[in-house]
Amino acid sequence: MKTYTNFVYLLLLGLLFSCKGNQNDDGSNLPTARGAPNEVILVMDSASWAGALGDQVRETFMQAIPGLPQPEPYFDLKQVSPFALNQVLLGSRNLLYVATLDDNSAAGNKIKSYFTENSIERIKKDPSLFMYPKKNEFARGQDVLYLFGNTQQELISNLKNNAGKALGYFQRAETSRLEKKLYTGNEQENISKQLLKEHQFYIKVPYGYDLVPIDNNDDHFTWLRQLGQKVDKSIFVYYEDYTSEAVFAPDSIIALRDRITRKNIADSKEVYMIRQSEVPVDFDTVTFNGKYAIEARGLWKLSNNSMGGPFLSYTFVDEKLNRLYYIEGFIYSPGEKKRPPVSEIEAVLKTFRTESEYKSKSLPAS
Repeated sequence: MKTYTNFVYLLLLGLLFSCKGNQNDDGSNLPTARGAPNEVILVMDSASWAGALGDQVRETFMQAIPGLPQPEPYFDLKQVSPFALNQVLLGSRNLLYVATLDDNSAAGNKIKSYFTENSIERIKKDPSLFMYPKKNEFARGQDVLYLFGNTQQELISNLKNNAGKALGYFQRAETSRLEKKLYTGNEQENISKQLLKEHQFYIKVPYGYDLVPIDNNDDHFTWLRQLGQKVDKSIFVYYEDYTSEAVFAPDSIIALRDRITRKNIADSKEVYMIRQSEVPVDFDTVTFNGKYAIEARGLWKLSNNSMGGPFLSYTFVDEKLNRLYYIEGFIYSPGEKKRPPVSEIEAVLKTFRTESEYKSKSLPAS
């Protein structure tokens, strides 16, 4: 009942926000949003930004992406005063507003003016309400998030307990944008359909990726690779019969990966891909296209230490075929930032569909 009540409150908050921007949800009457990938314009009082609340906002949105060789944040925050907002900043692809009712600074009062008296009363009555998302407010393709609370400590607590929820809002937005960029007129449907026919799974293959010939007759393994001047990107899919839920244990996933890569990603019997065991793999339980899955992020290298880089994987089951899937993307990008290519392979991996999922989605509506 509490979840339903919060949902209703969020709807009411949306209706009770001051009318500042677009009135069409699709943003059709607005200019296109601009900004660099993974950049968030943060509208917040400077004193709060320099204090404990700012620390928590940074910890939430600028935390280091796990599994990268050097620290790189999920998002680049650019803090501005509400009085410094202009048409360029208002047209940013990601906007984040942070305000608390106990902030009586000029900037704090300015942000609070975006709320009506009724919405402020709602916030006062239910301390669990702390965020409200909105799309296409000032620009088409824009994502806006409001974070609020009665006090700074209350908002800090809510952010600590719901960091994934707040971070996930902009993560989903960036993944959606990246997918559109990758596949607008550039999907290699011939390869996608070949995989569907031969292996009963579908994945959108962007331009530039090729199937790598497999010499060991493993018909349960498929490798897609894009060779670039600065970045080498790979996606591979492996499947086998599902026998036990014990395979979802971290040690079992590591053992499965080691077995797959040693056999299939090798130059010879002496040189093959292994995990960089010096760096722990980061595991997380996630929902992958509606299915229970384990996400893993870590570092790989060749056994002769000649190459290495980050990898991202998902382990899940196709119940229709009783198949265990292990799908992974990995990159080799010496001397370059790893966040952009890792974001790309994540977007590609998330286009994966089992045969039944693909066919049910492709069927015309009845």
